[in-house]
Amino acid sequence: MPPKDVVERNIAVVRRVYDEVINEGKLDVAAEVTTPATRVHVPFAHPGHGTPGLQKIASGLREGFPDIRVEVEDIFGVDDKVVARWKTTRQTHTGEYRGLPPTGKEVRVTAIQMFRLENERIVEFWLEMDQLAAARQMGVVPPEDAGAPRRAALVLGSLVRFAVLEVKDGLGRRRDARPGQAS
Repeated sequence: MPPKDVVERNIAVVRRVYDEVINEGKLDVAAEVTTPATRVHVPFAHPGHGTPGLQKIASGLREGFPDIRVEVEDIFGVDDKVVARWKTTRQTHTGEYRGLPPTGKEVRVTAIQMFRLENERIVEFWLEMDQLAAARQMGVVPPEDAGAPRRAALVLGSLVRFAVLEVKDGLGRRRDARPGQAS
């Protein structure tokens, strides 16, 4: 069993993931807290392993939710593992996220994440998060209590809404790409 100070240093390393990499968008810090071989286990499209995997997760979150703020509610360590339970306290879908055009909706997500560390570097991590709640908040999935007619209306409405969002987003990107345009 590692000494208490090793566990405390491991917890400090994990806090940097939330405070610096995600909340502050300091992607270069990912190289300080991971290894090139860090194994990444996430419940969505795989970002790859190593430092680039963590950077891709953080940059994707910050692109889709530029105002994201993660708050660690509980964190503890045992031996070479650290577990954190966290939530987002601010997260507005104003950019494209995982292929979904911006909805402008506020989203609140909770998650539990486990890290395994060696020599104060993350060598493996697992993420379990409430993706269904996030999808419902963005209007991608109907609410749980919706009956069949409401569910059908929501699905059809979502198709129209996302088509409009895609068009708006595409027009905005074209406008931003024009040379000589003032911001």
